[in-house]
Amino acid sequence: MAAVMIGVDPRKASHTAVAISAAEEPLGELRVRACVAQAERLLAWAAAWPQRTWAVEGAGGTGHLLAPQLVSAGERVAMCSRSSARGSGCWPPGT
Repeated sequence: MAAVMIGVDPRKASHTAVAISAAEEPLGELRVRACVAQAERLLAWAAAWPQRTWAVEGAGGTGHLLAPQLVSAGERVAMCSRSSARGSGCWPPGT
């Protein structure tokens, strides 16, 4: 398991990311405008946690642009369906 999990709640106008430790303690939060530079801003913010995994909610919907941007940047990304984000309904890309 990664030392830090970053959950992203993507919306049409903005995306909110929350970083939590392995002990489930909040480490930080960032809200970015949904735009071409969204991944760049999120990655700059997340640089403080090099051992990280991203969980992108709605990767097949409103998060469909962000998840591939993060994967292209070499990030570990779990995609989560909206209905199962609170449970174990996340899966790594390609499965």
